[in-house]
Amino acid sequence: SHQGMSLQNPYWIMKRMNRETEKQRYMINGNLTYKIADWIDISGRVKIDNSHYRLTQKRFASTLGNFSGTNGFYSDQTRTDRNIYADVMLNINKRIDDFSINANIGASIKDLKYEQAGGEGNLAGIPNFFTLNNLDYTSNYKPKQYGYHDQSQGIFANLEIGWKSMLYLTLTGRNDWESQLAFTDHSSFFYPSVGLSAVLTEMIKLPEFISYAKIRGSYTSVASSFDRFLSNPGFEFLEQSHQWSTSSTRPAVNLKPERTKSWEIGLNTKFWNDLSFDFTFYKSNTYNQTFQISQSSASGFSTAVVQSGNVQNYGIEMGIGYRHKFGDVEWNSNFTFTMNRNKIKELMEGAKDPETGELIADEERRVATLGAAGYAPVIILRKGGGMGDIYVEKHLATDGNGNIKVDSQTGKVSIAEYPEPRKVGSLYAKCNLGFSNNFTYKGINLGFTLTARVGGLVVSNTQGILDYYGVSQTTADARDAGGVWINNGYVDAQSYYQTIGSSSGGVGEYYLYSATNVRLQELSLSYTLPKKWFNDKVGITAGIVGKNLWMIYCKAPFDPELTPSTTSNFYQGVDYFMQPSTRNIGFNL
Repeated sequence: SHQGMSLQNPYWIMKRMNRETEKQRYMINGNLTYKIADWIDISGRVKIDNSHYRLTQKRFASTLGNFSGTNGFYSDQTRTDRNIYADVMLNINKRIDDFSINANIGASIKDLKYEQAGGEGNLAGIPNFFTLNNLDYTSNYKPKQYGYHDQSQGIFANLEIGWKSMLYLTLTGRNDWESQLAFTDHSSFFYPSVGLSAVLTEMIKLPEFISYAKIRGSYTSVASSFDRFLSNPGFEFLEQSHQWSTSSTRPAVNLKPERTKSWEIGLNTKFWNDLSFDFTFYKSNTYNQTFQISQSSASGFSTAVVQSGNVQNYGIEMGIGYRHKFGDVEWNSNFTFTMNRNKIKELMEGAKDPETGELIADEERRVATLGAAGYAPVIILRKGGGMGDIYVEKHLATDGNGNIKVDSQTGKVSIAEYPEPRKVGSLYAKCNLGFSNNFTYKGINLGFTLTARVGGLVVSNTQGILDYYGVSQTTADARDAGGVWINNGYVDAQSYYQTIGSSSGGVGEYYLYSATNVRLQELSLSYTLPKKWFNDKVGITAGIVGKNLWMIYCKAPFDPELTPSTTSNFYQGVDYFMQPSTRNIGFNL
């Protein structure tokens, strides 16, 4: 069939398109502490973590031409990771009358080297002879080399002063010098924090049913460096032409570290010694985010890096716990609730084009397409919106009354474009819930945890492709029903699904699903054998545990908690033939 021209047999992929990774890793840890006096010591630590990889790909002769030459394809690369971390600290722990002092003063260094080198390409004269010497260096050969060296040096201090075990003041400060900041006007960044907590039950007389109460508040400023090479892009190697090119990105010397300023207040309480209630409210604002903008061709660069933005997050974290013993049965229960709200307070306000010096009039930024371009939903950042706002651009054409338009001659539907992208929801959940329980009876322990996510949207490109080819359960049901019911009649199933679906994903509006789900996250059962069986010399507990056992509620055609293998903040909840999530059952002793 025509589909077979671009789809490789899955058994061939499994047996004749082989990827192998060999890895050797060693770690060395050491620490040394010298006690100067009972209340002061100095300590040092070092950790080395090194890995060496051999990564190969072998695609046998007669693999589809999209993936291999006539005689096969071979890739062979080696990779080395070298990590060193070390720090030294002066530690003070002393009581003076009603005061307690706990302090740490220190310095640290973190060094990471990453190197990868090798080559890949189609095989030359000998089919399925997988060696670099048999590569066809005139056709599709690509030398592969990549690496970087990051280093961070820091000094830090932490001071906690307590008074009568009821009032605590905490101050911290840290300054980091990071290699990503090289070639900029800012060689380092400083970030402080201050926190205050008070144990109310030690300070004032409270009703007897309040057995413990503490309030706390803190303010924190945290900084982090931007991506490496932005300030000094250097040269780019073009794999196809085997030639060097100067970077198309304008070097940026005035970049600042990204900074997040946050504060939170919290309450920790216990009632009747059995019931606990914890509550936290937080708010944070992140500044100096990095964006890429276009440059005129006359400048010699195609893009430039600018910094702007103010993204605000606020939310609550709440926990309720209950622990009580009923005779020989002990019940321990916890309920958690978390909620976060996100808002873009500023996007490109105040940012200037480094080429012209003019303010950038950029009202929105398209940062991700959640599937096939032209069909899939898109993530658009707009002032006043959120970081995960999903927009759709196409839909089934409608008539003047808003009904889906069916062509009277052909009986088919068609796709139209919205005048402006239409916001339909967000990637992010409205809230997350957790409920765990543990029961203990004479050495028997039974535990279970339920988790729920409420709100947010996910997209399934897999469903759009399966619908397009007519191999999904949805299209089978439509064929059995005589078509898809629209307005006052049936539309042919193939015509309908080959309109809203495609060979690379579906029209976004029709392949978005609620991410709300409820599941049995964990179930465990264990038994602790009586110690008297072993003359009180040995304690043995045996048990079984299951995770992700039962999806109680889910309307999406895949597990909404699965995420693609990407680090992008904007490419979440996107299914493109991902593996299903797994149920895990094990035992412990």
